[in-house]
Amino acid sequence: MTTDLRTDEPPTARDDSFLALADGTPVIVHPVRREDRAEVAAFTQRLSLDSIELRYSAPMRAEAVIREILGDGRPEERLSLLMETLEEVPRVVGTAEYVRYAREPRRAEVAFLVADEFQGRTAGTLLLYDLARRARSVGIRWFSAIVMAENGAMCDVFRHSGFPSRSVREGPTLRIDLDIGEAVGARPDPDPTRIEAIGPTAVPAG
Repeated sequence: MTTDLRTDEPPTARDDSFLALADGTPVIVHPVRREDRAEVAAFTQRLSLDSIELRYSAPMRAEAVIREILGDGRPEERLSLLMETLEEVPRVVGTAEYVRYAREPRRAEVAFLVADEFQGRTAGTLLLYDLARRARSVGIRWFSAIVMAENGAMCDVFRHSGFPSRSVREGPTLRIDLDIGEAVGARPDPDPTRIEAIGPTAVPAG
């Protein structure tokens, strides 16, 4: 199926989003599945130590990163997404997840991890929009992220997403809160780069 991230179309059992990065590269975003383990392992092996440390605030063994990405739990409480290329041999190039707060069910903590060569190409932004769409469908209205203050690229994804945000410095980290209660499409486009969903046989926007 083709999903437009500027709507609140409810997720379906097989909810694959066919999208295009800002440079026209086609990708697919879908909930992680157990059979994705080999692709996730290959993704972690391609990550730089800097990318892993910025995501987890400390060095992490590859097996621990794989377990974190695969996750466990009901989608209403915890959801992990994978972004893959649409090449003949697909590659995982990004992940996103939310974990719902038990005491604040309208809020979830989020985290993102994007392959080094795909950073700065709107992969993080597309993952954020898709994660927010899915979160809204289960009643989540706020995202919270703990980000290393030096991780300027991820901070920019949140700040320029179009969602109302606020940030608080907590030592070496920033806590960033996003109001995702309204789809981004209901506001003026915050970025002149056109982000559109595409079908698997469509020609990507340039």
